[in-house]
Amino acid sequence: MSHTEDASEGEEAALAQQELLESCLEVVFDAYDEAIDDEMIDPVVFVVDCEDEIGEQIAHAWLGEATVRDAVAEQQLNDPGSDRTTVFAYAFPLVDSRREVPVVFEYLAPVFEQELPSDGFLAIAVTAGGAAAFTVPLSARETMD
Repeated sequence: MSHTEDASEGEEAALAQQELLESCLEVVFDAYDEAIDDEMIDPVVFVVDCEDEIGEQIAHAWLGEATVRDAVAEQQLNDPGSDRTTVFAYAFPLVDSRREVPVVFEYLAPVFEQELPSDGFLAIAVTAGGAAAFTVPLSARETMD
């Protein structure tokens, strides 16, 4: 595989990760709001594609295999033929994420060395065989609908 093909696949994965996050902003904000209501300090919202190879493994670890299998089956039943995927969103404290995420996704380590945005929060989208970090501006809530 050439360097150009590697870059193209990386760009496609990054675009898929961004699209996943943007397509489910409502559940992202729900997870963020729940974390704030629970008085979590510096929540980082994870959006996991339960039908992605890596996302499925993470979802199984967090939710259990039966729960994920049932959610995927329900999504496919309710929206047959759709290219929509089954998504799970949950927030974890920054302190835990800073320690645990780089163990799984080494390339995200630099994200946790920076200060958090003051006008938004950090979100990690897991799909397309990897993960990417994004800042979700609080103003994005206004664009939902």
